[in-house]
Amino acid sequence: MLQNFNLTKQKDLTNHVTLATGSAGLSYLLIKNDHAEAAISLFGAHLMHYQANGKHPLLWMSNTSAQDGSKPFRGGVPICWPWFGPASADIGTDKPLHGFARINEWKLEGISENADGTLIHLVLESTEKTRELWPHDFRLEFEVQVGAELTMSITTTNTGSSELRYRGALHTYFDTLNTESVKISGLGDRFYDKLTQSERAQDGDLLLTEGMDRIYTAPAAAVTFTNGYETVQLNNGNANSVVVWNPWDKIAANMPDFDSDRWPTMVCIETAVTGEGVVVAAGEEHTLSATLRYLA
Repeated sequence: MLQNFNLTKQKDLTNHVTLATGSAGLSYLLIKNDHAEAAISLFGAHLMHYQANGKHPLLWMSNTSAQDGSKPFRGGVPICWPWFGPASADIGTDKPLHGFARINEWKLEGISENADGTLIHLVLESTEKTRELWPHDFRLEFEVQVGAELTMSITTTNTGSSELRYRGALHTYFDTLNTESVKISGLGDRFYDKLTQSERAQDGDLLLTEGMDRIYTAPAAAVTFTNGYETVQLNNGNANSVVVWNPWDKIAANMPDFDSDRWPTMVCIETAVTGEGVVVAAGEEHTLSATLRYLA
């Protein structure tokens, strides 16, 4: 599967991690160990591929997404930070959708190999450019543990002298056999429907029968879903919501970087901090995480 990304190897960083480049010059980390394989772009710290041994590829990527650094990737796991969706009025409505973490180059700070797999540690720090968009000093760390399970975490450290407030998400696109195969459990009994801009109730499991953009505000710590290939458990750490999104046919057809005929083969189930967000005091940190494990 890694060969489908058409990347050129530059050098081996460890026995299980290779540095590669794409045709547009972006840098990628290719991980292949005894448990799984994965691909991460340093642009956006974007996890593009993960596949445990003997399992179907977990993540969905658009075939028409730009991969030249001109815009965020469509698919995989975009990091939405330090805001989710459009920026609020106090930040400024002319700011990038879903923040700026996914449109910046990250630094590889470390790789460690352990019995459970490979741990990748990436870092993004505040600069004059980021302070023009968001007036805070920060250190943002993204860690990915690639093994039989997949664990992702983003840690926000406030390196400034005053508190900061952030919202964000691990905006995961999951590959599905078809819409009929999707069933999600543990989302809770209420959600905000962004399409109708109304609060609604959820009764039981969610079946993917229509286009949706929902923020579930009282999810269980563990959400379970079927994708037509396997049953997967998503454990959310320090999240206050889970977002579920599928554009369906009409919206997908109007999205230039979304393969308009492939909307039945994906669903986003996003580990998120929404609403009032999280306040991080000066010198303090907060970690948002997601762990994915196969149940069947």
